[in-house]
Amino acid sequence: MLSRCANVQCSKPFLRLREGKLFLVETDRLMKPGEPKNPPFVRARQQQRHVEHFWLCDECAALYTLVYDPTRGVALAPLRRPTASVPASSDARGGVA
Repeated sequence: MLSRCANVQCSKPFLRLREGKLFLVETDRLMKPGEPKNPPFVRARQQQRHVEHFWLCDECAALYTLVYDPTRGVALAPLRRPTASVPASSDARGGVA
């Protein structure tokens, strides 16, 4: 169950869906203790999805997103901001009439 912002530096509690940003992250399914590595049934051998829910508050969602790395798990990543386009110069010396 979600209770707080996924940013460990933030302690804002999760109260409403309309605030912040909700993430559904598909992760690798962990083997249960005693579960055979190769189950006897074909359907059980198929990779099962494991989906976890995470939430970033409005302030953190404006700066970060969540990414999944199989070795590190779910982690914060800074948002990539689009580079500002520089308007073309209307200088008469540029040869533009």
